[in-house]
Amino acid sequence: MDTPLRIRISRPEDLLAHLPYRLGFRPRDSVVLLGLRGRGMPVGLVSRVDLPDVAHPVVGPRLLRDIDELMAADGSSDVLVVLYSDLPRSRLAADPVVRGALDHLRALTDWADPPGPWVVGARTYGCWGEREECEPSERDVAELEHSPVAATMVLHGATVAADRAMLAVPRGTDSTRRRAAGRAAREARRTLAAVRARSGGGAADPGAAFGRPGAVPAAGQEEMVAWRTGEWRRWHRLLVLARQEAQLPAPELGRLAVGLEDHAVRDGVLCSVIRPAPPEVPGPGLVARTLDLAMLPGGPPPEPARLEAAGTVLRAVVSCVPSSSAALALGLLAWMAWWSADGARADVLAQQALRARPGTRLAELVVDALDARLAPGWVHSSVGGGTAAEAPIR
Repeated sequence: MDTPLRIRISRPEDLLAHLPYRLGFRPRDSVVLLGLRGRGMPVGLVSRVDLPDVAHPVVGPRLLRDIDELMAADGSSDVLVVLYSDLPRSRLAADPVVRGALDHLRALTDWADPPGPWVVGARTYGCWGEREECEPSERDVAELEHSPVAATMVLHGATVAADRAMLAVPRGTDSTRRRAAGRAAREARRTLAAVRARSGGGAADPGAAFGRPGAVPAAGQEEMVAWRTGEWRRWHRLLVLARQEAQLPAPELGRLAVGLEDHAVRDGVLCSVIRPAPPEVPGPGLVARTLDLAMLPGGPPPEPARLEAAGTVLRAVVSCVPSSSAALALGLLAWMAWWSADGARADVLAQQALRARPGTRLAELVVDALDARLAPGWVHSSVGGGTAAEAPIR
């Protein structure tokens, strides 16, 4: 795994400059909460929530109590509160949403006591101030964008999307590739339907489909196994091309999009981003053991090179195929983002998958994990079950 980037943080302004890179986008109408631990690993858990949610009379207090528990489990002794709003500073104190959020923060925590919280707008930034009204600030937000912390992040290839919505995977603009991928996907879907029909649906006996002891499929599965093996090999060929930075053939991407609609192929692809993939499609037992590695405390962290190759292939699928055919690839990308502790990207991609095809199960599971603020196993510390500095953020 790559050596983690270390950034020198010596003042609150350094944290403000770092936050957009930590989130991956520039927040708007948000409250961002950053846990502060002290020496050794001073920066802890990050959580971004919408301003209206914090201001809501029922949702706001519940959110803050949940986050307070997470911050305590993470070992944070204090929390930096940053309010992102493009409203003029002179209007902030009178805005009912901003006021409601600040009232909840001050009533339920001591995180935003005067002179806090920090306020970052479109052009200025600074502390709220000692008085009840928000004091005007003359500090230029460009100071943060051109700070040494920001320069270090850019030097190491980090980027910041203009807003959260830009974390979605865009549709490609090459109409020739899109037509080729769409045509291949339609042909692959017809092939899969025929194979399933000849195989009794893949496992015509429901007990066999779910591994019931002693159950056997009502039809031979040799053709289904051969089809899955072909899709598994296609996935591996595309990974090799991605690592070589070669162009990925659009017809192959279209066929893979259909291949991912088979649970065995999808689960195999998911396993291949967690650990080196076996030569054959992983069976249910290996899938379960591999997912445990990702989900349970103490598991291995993501391996960047493996994740990058898989992400390159899956993003190419999304860019080429019709949106409804891209849902499974988007679900996998959402899960990969969650496992990488990039909760904001995971949420955007999961919602993109669910818009493309409602009911996409993997995307639903990612949304559930984010709603529960569930961190992947590798972020849990070995002492106390707390979360490490890269816990998911939204």
